[in-house]
Amino acid sequence: MKKFLKDKLGSKYYKFRLKNILTFLFGKYYINGRNLYKNFISKFNFIKTNLNKKIEFQSIVKKERGLVVDLTKNNFFTYHLRPKYSDNFYLESTNKPKDKFAIIIQGPVGEKFNFLKNTINIYKKIFKNCIIIVSTWENENRHQINSLKNENTFIIFSKEPEKSLYNINHQILSTSVALETRTDVRLYKNNLENFIISLVKTFPIKTNSTIESRIIVPSLVTYKYRIYSLSDIVMAGKTVDLLEYFDPMFFEESLKKIEVSKNYLFKNKTPVVAEIFLCARMLMKINNKLDWSLDDWWNSLKDYYCIVDNSSFDLFWYKYDWEYENRFLRTYSDKFARAIDFQDWLALYNNLYFDWKLNSAEHEKYNENFQLTNIFKN
Repeated sequence: MKKFLKDKLGSKYYKFRLKNILTFLFGKYYINGRNLYKNFISKFNFIKTNLNKKIEFQSIVKKERGLVVDLTKNNFFTYHLRPKYSDNFYLESTNKPKDKFAIIIQGPVGEKFNFLKNTINIYKKIFKNCIIIVSTWENENRHQINSLKNENTFIIFSKEPEKSLYNINHQILSTSVALETRTDVRLYKNNLENFIISLVKTFPIKTNSTIESRIIVPSLVTYKYRIYSLSDIVMAGKTVDLLEYFDPMFFEESLKKIEVSKNYLFKNKTPVVAEIFLCARMLMKINNKLDWSLDDWWNSLKDYYCIVDNSSFDLFWYKYDWEYENRFLRTYSDKFARAIDFQDWLALYNNLYFDWKLNSAEHEKYNENFQLTNIFKN
């Protein structure tokens, strides 16, 4: 009906909108029904349907046909939409960095091929001058994944290493032959190249003989009270530094370097696995010692790393309760959030973190089943 009227009335359509026609045809019945509907919506505004509405001339997303039902009672419910598909993503970058950038996406693909495909197509819009490298395993669907190749997108297939504890060797190998975000992670923020360059220039690294510049990571899984818990979900930095971080020396051999037994993967009740292992190994290279203390962990963040908010990357991690936008990052039910954000890190950098130990007298401790035994347990 709307299309028909627009075609027939042209520019006069807006003087004779459908609601005016309906008012003319049905009179007070239409008006009363519309008013009842408006009153119902205003009192029971729990169904959000106009998710792509324009607010101050701009909508967050171009297309969305679904709805959100909000039945919360004691909290304000907010929501954030990110396009699933690249054809609904219009954001572009305006910066033209002189430095060469590469985005490395590592890990298994499996059923997330379409997610990966759309991620790459989005990256082509916001990282126009970047090389994109996908590093995965020989037993993946090679024909399918090779379809992603073009002049700026490269695929690396590696032979899987033998099964290792917590698959850490898989991560070391697939990243060291490339370098890093993960196949289940997507960054939506444009102009990231200049942002990363600016961070490196603004916050010079403490002089050392191992790495040249700070390694930049998001808040997600970078925990304040878990020793050496540096997020490995996304890492940004100079290629030589990241190659050093993902040294191809495998897990078992590296454990000897950091003086941890493969039969007992704990130091000071901290599990030496995954991101903790990688961070500890790097700090051993830099400082030739590890204290396994909160002070040593916080000093390493101040001296060698930079923590930015997830929102600075507009990071989406398609795993582990992914629907909860601020998991680990925000809390109103406890005295402090688990993760370190940029505000925390900046206080560290400026030696203004003297009150952190007032929040917790000890670090996170785990039992032999890798279960947290203190902090956040009450």
